[in-house]
Amino acid sequence: MEKNAVYVNDYIRTYTLKDYAAGGIPQPIALDCSLGVNPEGLPPAVTAKLKTIDQDAIKQYPHDETVLDAIAAYYKNQSPDLAWLNRDYMFLGNGSTDVLHNLNVLCLTRGKKVLGHGPQFTAYIDQAACLGAVYEYYAMERSNNYKFEADQYLAHMNDTYSLFIVENPNNPTGQVIELADIEKIAAKAASLHTILIVDEAYGDYMPLANSAINLVPQYPNIVVTRTFSKGFGLAGIRLGYMITSSGAVNDTIKQFKKVEIQFNGNGLARLLAIAFLENHSNIPNLQQIKADKSAFTAVITQFKLAFTAATVPIMTVYYEGPDRDFDLQTWLYDTAGLWTVSCASYDGLDKNAVRIMLPRTSQIETLKAMLVKSQSLL
Repeated sequence: MEKNAVYVNDYIRTYTLKDYAAGGIPQPIALDCSLGVNPEGLPPAVTAKLKTIDQDAIKQYPHDETVLDAIAAYYKNQSPDLAWLNRDYMFLGNGSTDVLHNLNVLCLTRGKKVLGHGPQFTAYIDQAACLGAVYEYYAMERSNNYKFEADQYLAHMNDTYSLFIVENPNNPTGQVIELADIEKIAAKAASLHTILIVDEAYGDYMPLANSAINLVPQYPNIVVTRTFSKGFGLAGIRLGYMITSSGAVNDTIKQFKKVEIQFNGNGLARLLAIAFLENHSNIPNLQQIKADKSAFTAVITQFKLAFTAATVPIMTVYYEGPDRDFDLQTWLYDTAGLWTVSCASYDGLDKNAVRIMLPRTSQIETLKAMLVKSQSLL
């Protein structure tokens, strides 16, 4: 510690953040494909709602939880198998990262271990480390094109871990794990009396039938986290939520209430989320994303594409040449003005790789041309 420095938790002082969100964005940028927010427009009902919001939504603490009813109705309208879902199964957070942080506080203390997989969302790892927890991971192998193998994750699971976490879809590869594999992991976590977090921040980009929400009634140890930031394109309102079992069969909700921040999910966010859910206009359009992604990936020739799903708009592109010091993020920006997320801080990846978020459909041809240009200059 420096001579005049005040005391700060050593877990925080000695830790170097992995998260990419705080990094600066260079200018000018010809096309920004970095942060994973749906680039398409919002339903008009959302912006119209801003003109009719009562002052109490700003002045008063948020007590009204009808947004939870709207979330439940949204899912039940899509699937009769989710008829059981109601507000008793849900908690709000200031984005799903806030929920994840509280789950870490709930399950992890100094020296407690959590098992994830590499690569995965870097901010989650940062939060666990700053609590003094030990983050370990199953590494998705480059030789297997970074495909998640459930059996390998299962092989890493044991009673030394106090928490398990799996992303579906995965950030940064955009791959989707089959629900049957998630259930195998949930069953083993249950046998170890341990919570399994299924982080579905990008869950709106896969069929609802593949969501771990479907497993909640059978597995009280499952916690599914979701957000309005990605597929719904409402990152600015900072609203997320978790879904887990309710009632006497599950102690998680009772204990979670002790660590959540009071009045989570601000009043404006709740109202705008309801307006979105009640006037949803096919956002995201999975068929359009599938077409856009196919068109873009078809021009990847000199780089490689990590294992990914057709309807998820993020993907990992990597360089497999002899130069291990090759910085793909810098190369794409310098040669084409394309801004991406470097994978240098993702466990299991390095600066040879980037995460690319598809832009709006009208910009796909521009993105393709940029990649073609960058590859031609190698």
